[in-house]
Amino acid sequence: MATPPPPKRLHGRSLLDLEDDLIPEILLRLPPHDPGCLVRCSAVCKPWRRLLTDHAFLRRYRKFHGVPPMLGVLFDLDLDLPCNCFAARFVRTTSFRPRALDHGGCYVRDARHGRVLFSSATNEKNEYDLYVWNPITGERWEMLRPLPLPVSVLSYAAWNVTVLCAAAVREGGGDCDHLDCHGGPFLVTFVGTDDDGVTCGRVYSSETAAWSDAAYAEHPDDLADMDTRPCALVGNRVYCLAAGSMTIVEYDLDRRKLAFIDPPSAYEGHGVLMPAMGGGGLGFAGVRGSCLYLWSREAGPDTTPAWTQSRALELNTLPGPRRHLRQDRCWRLQD
Repeated sequence: MATPPPPKRLHGRSLLDLEDDLIPEILLRLPPHDPGCLVRCSAVCKPWRRLLTDHAFLRRYRKFHGVPPMLGVLFDLDLDLPCNCFAARFVRTTSFRPRALDHGGCYVRDARHGRVLFSSATNEKNEYDLYVWNPITGERWEMLRPLPLPVSVLSYAAWNVTVLCAAAVREGGGDCDHLDCHGGPFLVTFVGTDDDGVTCGRVYSSETAAWSDAAYAEHPDDLADMDTRPCALVGNRVYCLAAGSMTIVEYDLDRRKLAFIDPPSAYEGHGVLMPAMGGGGLGFAGVRGSCLYLWSREAGPDTTPAWTQSRALELNTLPGPRRHLRQDRCWRLQD
């Protein structure tokens, strides 16, 4: 039997002959946008596998690369069939492929901290109203919307939901950097407004598998519908928009209280909520004409928070043909 060739050597040395402290530094620099690299390297030998599956190394890997790569995009798909079917579709942007790309009978409602939140498009075929999905492991949790609720709040546009890491209930978002919390406990927040202008907020905990007691507040504009676009999480507070009036609903997860905030007075039309850039407060973005305007809500001289326009970006200067600007609903999925 022929003797197998010796391992390939680089400058007279094999990769397996490297110093033990050099191997982690090399593997630490594997590209995060291709998760398959980690899998292939873990098959080289048992020491590499032990290293690449070690929680300490994985935490260091995530910290070294910073913001996780975007694994894909989720959007709602109308299949345009006689049965009026709906599906939420996952479109890959990396080599990562979850076990399921399509989720029939569901709408995407939120995606954050490595999890995706769906709502049932119809209760005729689905026993549960809400689903939380972990695309990395394929795990799925089902839950019903909080009851009792007025019939008007059960319509699709009268409520909004958010999924987030359970550490967000602690002051300032806790000590979690959200780089490795998709396997831990999570929360689902529910905010809805009835026809009488009363807004209700509740929180579901995966640890207790139950909804919290309701917090109520009277909506200042007596509008029932909530904007179903993604909410913003800033510290331990969730912010969502009320459709039509553009009033911002604030839900404090620590104190379990609701409050209402006026949008920037200088802006009219649709907007998007987000964490403020470089700050830590609430941000607001909107398109008017061909210009993108950004605001941040900061404390003024009298400690009362106020909106300040931070930037105005002229989009007509971007290369390529001019296109009509739209604000569609889509969700990015980051590991």
